[in-house]
Amino acid sequence: MAKQHDKLMTDLHRMLDAQNFKSLEEAQKFMDTIVGKEIPSFPDEVLTDAEKAQDLVLDAYELSPKKAKANIEKALKLDPYCIEAYEFLAMHTPVLERAIDYIKKAIDIGRHRFGGEYLDKNKGYFWGLHETRTYMRCLLLYADMLNEAGEQKKSIAVMEEMLELNPNDNQGVRDQVMLYFIQTNQDEKYLKFAKIFKEDYSAFALFDAALFIFKNKGAVAQANKKLKAAIEYNRYVPALLTRKKPLENLSGYYSPGDKEEAIYYASFAHRVWHAIPGAIDWLKEVKESLQKI
Repeated sequence: MAKQHDKLMTDLHRMLDAQNFKSLEEAQKFMDTIVGKEIPSFPDEVLTDAEKAQDLVLDAYELSPKKAKANIEKALKLDPYCIEAYEFLAMHTPVLERAIDYIKKAIDIGRHRFGGEYLDKNKGYFWGLHETRTYMRCLLLYADMLNEAGEQKKSIAVMEEMLELNPNDNQGVRDQVMLYFIQTNQDEKYLKFAKIFKEDYSAFALFDAALFIFKNKGAVAQANKKLKAAIEYNRYVPALLTRKKPLENLSGYYSPGDKEEAIYYASFAHRVWHAIPGAIDWLKEVKESLQKI
């Protein structure tokens, strides 16, 4: 479904680019005429090799592994610098080291394509620009792979770069990186982003705030108060954090305070909480105190 949306957006942007609008008003009038109408796909004969390669990759997500592989091979023959093709290969390669090699190729292409004057002009808006969105997805995938490979400092650096490219953080990078700031004793950075995103109200924001105070001051009243508020917000989190083994599968969609949100948080936070001496015992104690009330 997500890739079908990507295809629709790609076709829409191609159609808009072909109009050569002279003003925003002209563009808006055109947009009004196509609302509710089907966005047409462009025939191959009018597409560049790079655009044909993009379409082959987008189609590959709907194909069998064998046919998808053929599509990716065709795409890279048409455009050896097709970011989408390397993103696909990284996502579908089971060996982590090889997957990292593929995603690094995508990142290198993106940094070359969107660096220099382009970066100077568009830094801060990278998620809002259609052409840079795949690059932003690749950066997040790269950060996750680095973290899985035990390269946490490198993973953090990539996520900090993403927050510079897109301060609005549509991808929710802050949820992960602030946890890792706590784990790696980068208190100033944690406090910096906690201030920037002070309006956040989620399992990440609430449980992280409690953990940060506990790690620095122990089970003081302020830490206990924060943790109680976090548990009251999402009562499912403690049981998932106190498991001996971390969760392996992330939840894709969730609502505030529900079990799916707890699964998503614990998927990242389990290792961090268990790495901080006394944190899990403290969590159990505070949870038990709430149950007695």
